[in-house]
Amino acid sequence: MERLNKFLFAGASLALLTSWGCTGTVSKSGNKPGTPDPTGMTQGGTAPGATQNGMPPGGTGLGGTTSGTAPGVIPDPNGSTTAGTMPTATKPPVTVPANPPQNPGYLVVRRLSGSEYNNTVADLLGTKLTPATTFPGDDLGAEFDTVGSALSLAPEYVSNYESAATSLITDLFADAVRQKTVVTCDVTTGGDACSKTILTAFARKAWRRPPTADEVTALMAPMTTAKTLGLTPVDGIKAALTGVLISPFFIYKLEMDPTPMSGPVRRLNSYELATRLSYALWSTMPDTTLSAAADAGQLTTDDQVAAQVTRMLADPKADTMLDNFAAKWLDTGNNSYDFDAKIFPKYTPALGISMKGEARRYMQEFLHNPLSVTGMIDSRFTFVDANLATFYGLTRTGATTPTDFVKVDTTGTQREGLLTLGAFLMTTSYSNRTSPVRRGEYVFRRVLCDVVPDPPPNVPMLSETIVPGQTLRQRLEAHRAKPECSPCHNLMDPIGFGLENYDAIGAYRTMDSGAAIDSKGMLTDGTPFSGAVELAGILAKDPRLPQCVTEKLMTFAIGRLMLQPDDGQWIGYLSAKAMATDGSLPSLIRAVVMSDAFRSRQPGVQM
Repeated sequence: MERLNKFLFAGASLALLTSWGCTGTVSKSGNKPGTPDPTGMTQGGTAPGATQNGMPPGGTGLGGTTSGTAPGVIPDPNGSTTAGTMPTATKPPVTVPANPPQNPGYLVVRRLSGSEYNNTVADLLGTKLTPATTFPGDDLGAEFDTVGSALSLAPEYVSNYESAATSLITDLFADAVRQKTVVTCDVTTGGDACSKTILTAFARKAWRRPPTADEVTALMAPMTTAKTLGLTPVDGIKAALTGVLISPFFIYKLEMDPTPMSGPVRRLNSYELATRLSYALWSTMPDTTLSAAADAGQLTTDDQVAAQVTRMLADPKADTMLDNFAAKWLDTGNNSYDFDAKIFPKYTPALGISMKGEARRYMQEFLHNPLSVTGMIDSRFTFVDANLATFYGLTRTGATTPTDFVKVDTTGTQREGLLTLGAFLMTTSYSNRTSPVRRGEYVFRRVLCDVVPDPPPNVPMLSETIVPGQTLRQRLEAHRAKPECSPCHNLMDPIGFGLENYDAIGAYRTMDSGAAIDSKGMLTDGTPFSGAVELAGILAKDPRLPQCVTEKLMTFAIGRLMLQPDDGQWIGYLSAKAMATDGSLPSLIRAVVMSDAFRSRQPGVQM
């Protein structure tokens, strides 16, 4: 069996590295999923080691180039760059066209991310193994590990894919019940006809489309090699099934254009669309129902696609969006905070886990109910377990266990929406203090999708010396009065100051270093506010908020950064369409996945 695998893996490695035009690499220290994107937002940078819009010919290569953007070059939404310049304080307003744009944009082919790989093999094989946890960390495009230009390939991935495939098939054959779901006939007595039946059915599921006759013939090669080496038909079918899992057709979400270098915009075929839908909504392969619809050609009309989207959003699998979309966009999935125990004795790892759970359950309410996305910022409810009820000082009724998350009304309290959730407040703080800068930048970049200029070189650091009777705000006010500091800080700090009543672990307070906290501020348009509750009410009315949610959904679901010429119009059009319905997160999701930006592709190359 080992000799057979050597033959198989040699061919597979060659296919992965050469036959499919691999030109990219992944940085060895790739960001782990859920890590904040060091370059910021979709309008402000690219993932480490990835181009913004680059794609190999016809979208069939294995990743973008890795030269990245040169230092001192600011990415432009239209794809150009200007050396040595700074972007404006805020990007131009998103336009809202009467009709959708015609251009869906160029797309770099996407491989399965680590989480998608683990979900896919679980659904395909019923395994409990999670091989991708040992793979190199996926680089991020914006906040997401679904962006094709960031998901390029390094040689170490090939050995990982080989080892994973071998382990998965060995695991399958160790379980007689699961084995029968794949090996549906006796290869010892059934001969080539049996083997072809098994491989055709398995490749159909694994590759998310029917294999061609030539592809099935190629998959049969290990059966012949096994005979030559004096091995058994079972050894041969194991190797052949392993070959299915190390094929680019499994590892990549391939969309093949008839004329790869150019041609008109085309609608995805049923198999391509089924794959996009399943990974956008479930982060895994199409299920039996979606696959059957693709086989029957029933994903061509709006009604057919809409019916599948409705079904899929109602399925518990849709909750994967809470972890793979919402938690990564909002950076609320962390539960490994490190706070100074002397300064914050109330913090415990269990509290961090509770706050992560609160944020997940909070976003789940928006995913499954017709609540406007603007309410994410100013809703008067949250979900608390026993830990959080005590920490926030909220009354919790109706729970059966201390770990149950119960919906509570926060009217009349200092808790209102996303910006007062503990997970947000902790992830935007340092281990020893709050950070108005981080909090303000977070709102600008992640909630409003706006631009914050990069800091100039050699900016002096804020002194960490605590002066009794002097608040952090007062120290920052002196810092940002410096001409080299003020352009950025004047944008971010007022928002962060409005949240200073919440300490680094999210506890409400009125004093800082023995002085009263001043949480008043003024937004860039001159609107004044006092405290988080007033700030939330203003931000909830900002038209950039639903547009930002739309942009994030498009980036995650389509798998590319929204930096191409028509993208601003797509964002404006789809956001307005969803807001005209009910403005809910499900409506925004439907608007995105029902659009031609999602259901079509543009052949060609744009680097």
